[in-house]
Amino acid sequence: MGAWPTLTEKVEEPMRKYRFLGPAMVAVLALAACGPSEPGASGGGDGGAADLEEGDGSILVTSLWGGAEEAAFQEVLAAFEEASGITVEYEANRTDYQSVIRTRLQGGNPFDVAIIPGVGFFRQLATEGSLIPLSDLGIELADIEGQFAPGLLDYGNVDDVQYAFMAKLNGKASIFYSPDRFTDLGVEPVETWDDLVALTDDIKAAGGTPWALGAGDSWTLTDWFEIMYIKEHGVEAYDTLFSAEGDWTDPTVAATIDRMTSLLTEENIDGGVEGSLATLFVDAIAKVFGTSPSAELYFGGSFVGGIATGVDVNPDLAGQEGTAIDWFPFPTIDGAGDGLVTFGGDQIAAMVADTDTAEFLEYMLSTEAAEVWAAQGTVYVPNTNVDPSTYPTVIMQKDAELINAAEAIRFDGSDLLPGGDLGAALQSALRGEDMGPVLEQLQTDVSTAWGSQ
Repeated sequence: MGAWPTLTEKVEEPMRKYRFLGPAMVAVLALAACGPSEPGASGGGDGGAADLEEGDGSILVTSLWGGAEEAAFQEVLAAFEEASGITVEYEANRTDYQSVIRTRLQGGNPFDVAIIPGVGFFRQLATEGSLIPLSDLGIELADIEGQFAPGLLDYGNVDDVQYAFMAKLNGKASIFYSPDRFTDLGVEPVETWDDLVALTDDIKAAGGTPWALGAGDSWTLTDWFEIMYIKEHGVEAYDTLFSAEGDWTDPTVAATIDRMTSLLTEENIDGGVEGSLATLFVDAIAKVFGTSPSAELYFGGSFVGGIATGVDVNPDLAGQEGTAIDWFPFPTIDGAGDGLVTFGGDQIAAMVADTDTAEFLEYMLSTEAAEVWAAQGTVYVPNTNVDPSTYPTVIMQKDAELINAAEAIRFDGSDLLPGGDLGAALQSALRGEDMGPVLEQLQTDVSTAWGSQ
């Protein structure tokens, strides 16, 4: 990737922006400048970079992001506009994202760039030919794979064609706690499952309540299951389970659920099981980090830190990362699982093949763009070239270090499934229901959904 100018550098002449593109992109733009051409083929990468049309100097980008995420992304867009001279219009579609994209596609007026949550919808768009292969934009897989954690680019690949890459993600391997209160309780972070069980008992013995759980949002339970399953049974088993070949009646599934519910018991959870099933995840975070905390541990994604220190929980914690709030990685299980991380994230893909869109995606792959974004402190940018110190809080710096050093990183499993309700099944497990029939029904529902893909 070529170097991009900083916000303070001026664009001194119209063609200056092209100086910062990699060799492949330079070739693309030279070919495009030779004259009009047909749009790049969007189904299988056969069109080639030579098919790119000259852009009109503007692009339209859409995603789900609003609030702090949108504000941070706008800083990245401003940096791109300054560096390239291309105007970017951003459109957030937070409640009807898929339908808006579908409507524009049917009307022959797609967004130039879509940032897509969930692998299922992305696969649909790629399979039907609504996305442009990166190679058609002059971006080759071999040139970018070194800047992503192992396995991360796989989620942007459909039928051996690379259509997308992760724009941002949140690790889901963190147990949050208060270092100050741990000191008061005489306990410390742990590295193994057995020690996590012992920590839970020690907190109770010291008069505290170990865990807060927002099981009313059932996806929080799927996060628990996923990190435990991959650490207990390994990457290959995880990949199989969350694929069309997965078997939810396999004994490994019940084994992980049994281990999970052996920790998340009536006496270990603030409010007990039924109380947790009536608690949403933000309220559960507040049980650990609110102004009147009632529990000591919360497992969740790296976004928990931002919520805990935000207006919805306890803004007074902002600036106290590392003392009043911190996290440690989810422990190994039976000596396995070190370096394995689950995550949720959004992918970026082109829906129009022209030089402006190609240049934008090239920029989004650059270290410079990632550094602008990382400095905002709202999301983890999956570019391993970014120094973790770029992030403004110790919580995010540690998350960057964890993901950058990961042996393997795997997408949120429940988001990979085309159907079935894993969260509801895990709520049943938490209640102590017989999981045999529940898992059989889940297998039927998931198999049916895969069959309809």
